[in-house]
This record gives sequence, structure tokens and C-alpha cells, in this order.
Amino acid sequence: MYNDLLKKDYILDMVSKIILVGMMGVGKTTIGKLLSNKLGYDFVDLDKIIEEKSGVKINTIFEIEGEAGFREREFQVLRDSIEKEKVIISTGGGIVTNEKSKTHLIKCNVSLIIYLKANLGTLFSRLKNDNSRPILNVDNKEQMIEKILNEREPLYQDLADMTVDTTHMKTIDVVKLIIKKMDVI
Repeated sequence: MYNDLLKKDYILDMVSKIILVGMMGVGKTTIGKLLSNKLGYDFVDLDKIIEEKSGVKINTIFEIEGEAGFREREFQVLRDSIEKEKVIISTGGGIVTNEKSKTHLIKCNVSLIIYLKANLGTLFSRLKNDNSRPILNVDNKEQMIEKILNEREPLYQDLADMTVDTTHMKTIDVVKLIIKKMDVI
């Protein structure tokens, strides 16, 4: 038991930043909050901080500034958040489409990038009634989710130090699996 505690503390000392990437609807925010509670890390949700700083919803930013304007805001918040120690960062699903953000994630020292994934059916089930995501304000949501997933999945995989498929898992089981996988890193 004592050796397990030492091992956990050693691993946590080595990894001061855990960054969650993956598609919208995969559970990055929910899992990030639970993981931060279990590990005693701070939790940062980039989308929430962008909304707090701008005073408007992400949809409004997309309408006024377009995706490029939103991605620049996202990069700024990522850059500030990544400076923190003992932090878990939940990124937006499209962060991997911005080269500046991707490069910043790659260069981040003592970080663990976890790709949370789910299959198309699960993502569609979770997102079909969600109207808060600008990129999904289309007639055929399932087709759009599939298109985005096909474009982004290789980008997530390239960044990831660890991949966890959340498709058939309860949130708490995902958190337990991440912690277990961290023990073997």
C-alpha cells in the first residue's frame, strides 16, 4: 500500500498537466472534473473560460468573429492555462485544427495528453439534441459529426500519449482507467 502511494505521488510529480482532447460530446468536461477531484488537480475548461472572459456564448463568438476568431481566443486561453501546475485542461473538440494550439500542446513539458474517443453512434446519441454547438447547426447532424470525426481523429491520435475509448464506459470507470494507465507510464 505504501509503495502504491509513493508510485502515485511520483507519477503525479512527473505529470503536472493533463490535457484532454477529443470530439465534442465525448465527456472531456465531465471526466476532467472527476479526474481533477480524484487527483487533487485544478480543472480548467477552455470553452467556459472563453465565455467568461468574453461575456458571451461560444455561438455568438462564432457568429461575430467566425471560427478563426474563436480559435485565436482558444489559443490565448490555452497558453495561459498551460502555465499552471497540477492542472487538468479540457480542450474544445476543434483545438487540433489550429496549428498554433497543436504546436503549443506538443511543446508543453511534463504534460500527458489523453485522447478521449467514442464511436459515431455514441457521439450522435449524445449530441443529437444539442443546439449549443455552432458547428452542428446543420440539417444532418449525424453526417456532420461523422465528417468532423473522420477529419480530426488522426489529429487526436497524433497528439495523444494515451487513448481511452469512452463508448461503452461509465464516467467513473473512465476516470479509474485513466488513473490505472497513468501507473504504467
